[in-house]
Amino acid sequence: MSKELKVRIKDIANRAGVSAGTVDRVIHNRGEVSDKTRKRVIGILKELHYEPDILARTLASRNPLKVAVLIPFHTPENWFWKKPLSGIYDACSELDHFKIEVREFLYDQFRKQDFIEKAGKVLSYIPDAVIAAPVYFQETIDFFNRCEKSGIPFISVNDNINHPGQLSYVGQDSRSSGRVAAQLIDFAVRGDSRILVVSIAMDKDNYSHILRREEGFREYWENSSKSQDVEIIPLSLAKDSYPYIKRALTETFQRYARIAGIFVTNSRVYQVAKYLQHTSRQKISLVGYDLINPNIKYLNNGVIDFLISQKPHEQGYKALVTVFNTLKMNKEPSPEQLISIDIICRENLCFYQV
Repeated sequence: MSKELKVRIKDIANRAGVSAGTVDRVIHNRGEVSDKTRKRVIGILKELHYEPDILARTLASRNPLKVAVLIPFHTPENWFWKKPLSGIYDACSELDHFKIEVREFLYDQFRKQDFIEKAGKVLSYIPDAVIAAPVYFQETIDFFNRCEKSGIPFISVNDNINHPGQLSYVGQDSRSSGRVAAQLIDFAVRGDSRILVVSIAMDKDNYSHILRREEGFREYWENSSKSQDVEIIPLSLAKDSYPYIKRALTETFQRYARIAGIFVTNSRVYQVAKYLQHTSRQKISLVGYDLINPNIKYLNNGVIDFLISQKPHEQGYKALVTVFNTLKMNKEPSPEQLISIDIICRENLCFYQV
């Protein structure tokens, strides 16, 4: 069996009767080379199927890969957004032979103006690529449009707003995760019941992933054999304060009887769990998102039945690797990199890194 040998610049130079420096100038289209010599070298390159050593060229590059990260900052109550950053830096550690410079632009997800200001700072930084978590839909579209106009490639994580110019989306299929949540609650619901769909988010219409989760949840029940027996009650809460949530839930329970399940469309499920525990309603099936400390507390004591993990660490890791592979290794990225929908309960929590 013959062994395929790697074609070297030296081999091409010998074949063409020129110096290695001349071959290098032809490959990189720099310096002065006569048309006759250029054509001869290009012909030999094609004949020998020469491919440049991208890895070596990347290692030798003096310019770092500048990556701007535009995501919400994390808080002691909700450190979900700490995980994508951790994944990004873990990917950088694995690529430590290469020069990668990560600059954080963290914004307050409850202040639209803060997002706009941080997005402007990203553009002033002039990065080689952007990793962004969309929260404000139209403002993110505007930002991505400006990135595209400036020739800055970008990747979205956690929420896919389907911008035609993005390199890739890394995150869950939100509609499918809503259907999974519905099936989990279906296990506990009998006929003639009501289910609350609680969304705790200011200006919910900006959160396209929440809207798609709600759509997936409703789709499941519309196609269920129990569709005539189960009523879905939407409850949108614009504030993340417990007194406000407590008052809204109390009014809802006074108005509606036979509430058998609650689906919380984001990580604020612990606020609902707190209410159920304080009002002795722990038997109601409760499903929400994300392995954050307050949620884990109520998962362990049985108030929360299931959490759906979005694997934020994996999202950040894959996003950074995609930027590197695309810009430095010339690899075509997948338009969507969907993260698995993992169901966490008290019995399997110990197998997940928290």
